[in-house]
Parts: sequence; structure tokens; C-alpha cells
Amino acid sequence: MRSAVVSQTLQEHERLINLIDDLVAALKNLPNDVQWGSDRWLPDSEILDFVRVQTLSLEHAKESAVQGYYRDAYNSIRMVFESYFLLRLISTCDKFRQRVNLQSRKTGQKIDKNKLIEQIKRKYGEDLVNVKEETNYLGVVLRGRRVINDQGHATEKLLPFYYGAWQQYRPTEYYLKKESTQKALSIKRFLKAEWSSIRKSNMGAPDKIQGILHKDFFTFAKILENLRLNDVLSRKTTARVLVHYNFLSGFSHSTSQSINAMSKIKGYYHIGGDGIEISYSHYHSELALLYICHLLSMHLQHALYYLTKWCSIQVRKERKLYRRLCYKVQQDLGYFWFIFNTPHQYDRYEHANRKSNFQEERIFRPEDIRLGDVRYYDDPLYRLKQLHQSQRELTTGNIYDSPFPREDAL
Repeated sequence: MRSAVVSQTLQEHERLINLIDDLVAALKNLPNDVQWGSDRWLPDSEILDFVRVQTLSLEHAKESAVQGYYRDAYNSIRMVFESYFLLRLISTCDKFRQRVNLQSRKTGQKIDKNKLIEQIKRKYGEDLVNVKEETNYLGVVLRGRRVINDQGHATEKLLPFYYGAWQQYRPTEYYLKKESTQKALSIKRFLKAEWSSIRKSNMGAPDKIQGILHKDFFTFAKILENLRLNDVLSRKTTARVLVHYNFLSGFSHSTSQSINAMSKIKGYYHIGGDGIEISYSHYHSELALLYICHLLSMHLQHALYYLTKWCSIQVRKERKLYRRLCYKVQQDLGYFWFIFNTPHQYDRYEHANRKSNFQEERIFRPEDIRLGDVRYYDDPLYRLKQLHQSQRELTTGNIYDSPFPREDAL
């Protein structure tokens, strides 16, 4: 049965799988085409290693999808999806926010706002982006520090604050060693204790810095917030991120909806003489492979941006090979409206129908809808099925002709 699933997957998604294989090969070979100059910084190698690890995980996700293990594929995809936004944050985002209280912790008295702003300007100089007054505190936006070369001079290369924070972040310190407000819920007393000679000293205390790093920078909500601060995401693209994060997380967390989605695949599993077997799903396999292909392309695009624009490093075959592959993903698979690409004709058709009101004789055509006005979908799997179904809306007369219709999409 498994070989039948693999055979059908390869047959129906040959072009998609071939493009994934080309992207994986390109990402694995990318470090060999980097023309390093006289200076090679540790962060450059670490960022490429970060991309390499995600590439391997997506390659594994592809194998899971091809074999029909869709839940496993989605789980791996979700991990890489989340990591992609962390990558964007630690590699090229140079603006970060700090809070400065307007009330003295010692005396409880209010601090003179204007004097404090002047102190902040003197302290940070050119690193200060702006200061904004919030409730009881000042929101101070700063920029990362410039890298110092061997001669002690500041270079044009910026070291993002988030990169250093990421290196320092130790989740174990936050989750396992933090003090609980309710002693009955504390798990520290069940774990390995500190040496008796130091456990009452500061060496045995939880690291408060880890709590700050977790709460202010490395929860997924904070990652998205900091990406918006750096103009990587807008409110629209943040909404799109959350749609896919929610969809993929359902499989990671084994929600009732995701379990039902797997069990409702026709013949997905049955118990026979040889045990549990699985069956093929065109839509789950296509969606998983679309995620994988687009995420590979996004990682490749960002790696090229990091090397060529952020670090001013040349990459051999940048346009002839690497950017051509990214362009091909958009040309061939742009119907999957993901995070940074544009809506498909189906989305304009759908938006025009929802915007129309036949009772008031207000009818909109898909061509009347601007791309920037199209509302995003909330269910990736349902939308994919709709893409495969030619449709006619009776109240508006609008028509959508699917470029790849399937009878089982009805």
C-alpha cells in the first residue's frame, strides 16, 4: 500500500517534487558558491548553518509527504515555518525596543520625562532611533551595534541585537529554573539540586536575563512584533503568518480538528492482516509539498539577501541559478498565496462575490478588485480544494475557471 501511495504522489506531483529537489540541492551547495572576502565573521557561518538545518528538515518533510505521512510532514513544516521568522529576526533586523520606567523604583516618584529623554539621547547617540512615551514608561527604539574590525575601527556591518540575544537564550533556565509564585506548582524541588555549598548563593538563583529574553524577544508573538518593528512584516502579512501557524499547530498539538482531518481521508488507515495501512490524499500531499517548496524558496531568497545585501558578499551563479529557482517557484506555484506573494485569480473571484450585494444591485467583477484589497483566507486546505474546482456564482454571474480542475474537489 505504501509503495502505491509513493507512486501516485510522484505521478501527480512530479513537477512540484522536482522543483523541491532542485531547491534542496541549491541550498546545500550555496556555501560552496559564496566568495568570502578577507573578513569572514562567525555570524555569517552560523546563519548559513541555520539555513542548512532547516533545509534538512524540509527534505525530511518532503519524504514524509511523499510516503503519505501527512501529519508528520505538517509537524516538520510547522517547526521550520516558525524558525524562518526567527531567522529573519536574528540575521538582519537591527531595530529593537527597550522600556525605561518613568517612575523611580527606589522612591516611587515620577521621573522628569524631558530630562530622561535627554539622558537617553546622550547615552545612545546615533544608535537611538526614536523615543515614544507610553503609559508609565518610555519606549526606546535602538539600533544594533556596528562590527569592529581587527584595527579597532567600526565597519559598515551591523550586528543585530537579536543575534546576540539568541546566542544567550537558554530556555532551560527560563522554564525549569524559574521560581513559581505557587510553591506547590514549582518543579525545581523535583530536579537535580545545586551543590549544597552554593545553592543559597546567587550562583544557584534563576537567571533573570533568561526571563527577559523569553518574554520580550523569543515567544512567537514577540518574534512577530519585533519583525513588524523592523518592517519585515505588516499587519496584513502578520495575519497571514497566524493563519498558517494556527493550521500547522493543529497537527503538532493533536487537536480534535486535525485528528479528524487525517481520519476522514478516504481509506487513510484501516486495520488489516498486515496491520495499519495508509492511503493517498491529493490535497494533503499537494498542500504539504507547496509549503515545503515555498519555505525552501523563502530561505534561499533570504540567504541571498543576507549575503549579498547585508554582508556585501558575492555569490557565484546568484542570478543564473539561485534567483532563477526562486522565480520559478513563483511562476509555477504562485497559486499558493502564502506570506509575501500576491493573490490568485480565485481569490479575486471570491472577494468580488463577497463584496457584491445583488439585493442592492451592487455587483463587483474579479477584475474590479485591486490585489491589495483582497481578503486573506482562513483555511489553507479548503482554499486549495476550491482552487481545483471551476465555479459560477449565481447571484453575481462571476465565473472562476480552474487551471487544474479535479472531480474530487466537489
